[in-house]
Amino acid sequence: MLIIDRIEGEFAVCETEDGEKRDLPASLLPDGAREGDVLDERDGGYRINFEETERRRAGNAGRLSRLLRREGRE
Repeated sequence: MLIIDRIEGEFAVCETEDGEKRDLPASLLPDGAREGDVLDERDGGYRINFEETERRRAGNAGRLSRLLRREGRE
């Protein structure tokens, strides 16, 4: 599993489950892939894991909301 951290030109900088960074040629990304997407390696290529991507995005949104409430910004 890889998480797209950012896309820089011809490479996607991804993070592994262990927190390591890995550069992946952008040409290997599935159509529509963007920052924050979770990728699974399958059949020699990559596919977006939509369920895990959404779970992580929802968790991040919840953490941000709690942080803003705690700081009185919401």
